Amino acid sequence: MIRSSLPRAALLSLVLGGCVGPVRGEAPPVPPPAPLVPTVVTAGESEPPEPQAVPFSVVRQHDYRIDFGDYGLEVNPADGARIIEFSLGGHNALVTQAQSPDAFGSSFWTSPQSDWSWPPLPELNALPWKVEVDQASLVLESQVNQALGYSARQRIVALPEAGAVSIECTLTNHGPEPRKVAPWQNTRVAPGGLTFYPSPGQSYPESSLKLEPKDGITWFLHQPERYRSGSVKSYADGSEGWLAQAEPAGRLLFVKVFADVPRDAQAPKEGEIVIYVPQGGRFVEVEQQGPYVELGSGQSTRWPVTWVLERLDASVAIEPGNARLVELAREMAARVRPDVSDQERH
Repeated sequence: MIRSSLPRAALLSLVLGGCVGPVRGEAPPVPPPAPLVPTVVTAGESEPPEPQAVPFSVVRQHDYRIDFGDYGLEVNPADGARIIEFSLGGHNALVTQAQSPDAFGSSFWTSPQSDWSWPPLPELNALPWKVEVDQASLVLESQVNQALGYSARQRIVALPEAGAVSIECTLTNHGPEPRKVAPWQNTRVAPGGLTFYPSPGQSYPESSLKLEPKDGITWFLHQPERYRSGSVKSYADGSEGWLAQAEPAGRLLFVKVFADVPRDAQAPKEGEIVIYVPQGGRFVEVEQQGPYVELGSGQSTRWPVTWVLERLDASVAIEPGNARLVELAREMAARVRPDVSDQERH
């Protein structure tokens, strides 16, 4: 089920024929709310028609939510189509805005970062995205960034049988000249967890966070107290097309699944797998990037990613080197493995 959900603190805006401000010292009058109800769309139904015009409109910033069984995924289209929740049994696998006000949830960017330095492209990272509900899928489209000519699209579909969601990411070059670019999904998780992924070798030399695989698996146990003096970042090559996060608080295992990217197909000065911890260690970014490809004017690249979430049995220790965690992550990835041919330009 996909629905529009109103936030706890709704933002009210009165739209009249002119622009009228409140008298200084007096609270502005608040009209009664228009008869708005959350939109509910299920498979086989079409989106309800727009309500009839009224003398004024009450505008609320709202999120879109997909609920399936004990699972939930919530997106804020007004904030760069940020995914703010992926949960099982009410336990969110992502760090929330309450926990980390300046960096939370999951965002979609372009790589390499050297194309835009900082901040990321606002049309992708912060500005509103257009939303469409197509049967059982949620489709979000960004505006076009005028500097680089890119726009982005995300199509999100629930996979109830697998306890997963499919997130098909697309980048389009609207500029007049060819450009090389890679898709980038930056997902922020709460402090104190365990990140791990298969890798053929240690972190790249430019990494300030040095990680080395053991028996083909790289482990990162996040200990916030170790990062009081500054931020650290690791760039690496994965080997099987998955990246996992074990979350002690909710006893969750969160696995991101994607097509493996060879090192020679990765964006310059970047990595297929990126881990970032800010000063103070208040969150961890578990990131993966797709292939670095050239897009001619009007061309797009499509990059499928699948998120899978399971609850860990109490007997499974969340500690580096635990072979059972690796076995579970591989089983989860195998259930939803995208075909490499799904990555394409058109």
